[in-house]
Amino acid sequence: MRSAGSRFGTLIKWVFVLLVIAVIALAVTPLSLYYKHVSSQVKHIKLTGINGSLVKGSAEEMKYMTMPLGRAEWLLYPKSHKSIGGQLKVAKDFYDLTFNVKKLEKDLLWAESVRGYIDWQFFKQFLNLKYGQLTGYAELNLNNIQYNQNSGLARLDGDVTLKDFKLTQPVLKDLGLVKVVFETQTEGMIVGQFSSDSQVIHVSGALFLHPHRWQLNLDIIPKAGNFELDAIFNSVGQARRGGGRKLNLAGFY
Repeated sequence: MRSAGSRFGTLIKWVFVLLVIAVIALAVTPLSLYYKHVSSQVKHIKLTGINGSLVKGSAEEMKYMTMPLGRAEWLLYPKSHKSIGGQLKVAKDFYDLTFNVKKLEKDLLWAESVRGYIDWQFFKQFLNLKYGQLTGYAELNLNNIQYNQNSGLARLDGDVTLKDFKLTQPVLKDLGLVKVVFETQTEGMIVGQFSSDSQVIHVSGALFLHPHRWQLNLDIIPKAGNFELDAIFNSVGQARRGGGRKLNLAGFY
């Protein structure tokens, strides 16, 4: 069985591919239909069911290496002889993300905003929860994402909010809101602060994003009388002195 660090590392990789690599691929891959010399730039990307053109088009299925990412759509315009901007979208059963791109080159992504949602079912596969059922979705409201393939993630601001977060089995409980707010401290140093607004659980901690690596320090503490939540999160991280669970994880993306 994979460790918590390995599972969370896989989750970070999936989200990173959705937010960054997929966008670069969407913008560059259609060019290979017209200019053969750029096709080598996206050798790990495969699009099937392509319709439309470089300016406006779609693909029924997009894969990054062996990772199926779902349907892709784009509406693009040239910014210069070597860069483009516009709107890109990636959607599948458990997520729907729209990127407003200010500048996109071979090795650079600068997105003014990312809006959309990721359903809890997407996260569930990485968390190894052995008891109970949870539902909800993460609403993304991210701004000013700047990524360079050589130097890594440089900037990221905005927030991700877990909404309609509920325990549905063995009992029904409203878990309130859980939010992580991202702020770029300096270029290449991004901190996401976790907080919660809930009657039954307290979540706090931070996610640190550095070029090509991440670190998570997170406390999950059920409030008094909510023994079902103790059981649900018992397989997450390590036991915390005073109750609840603690995650201290790190890895690469």
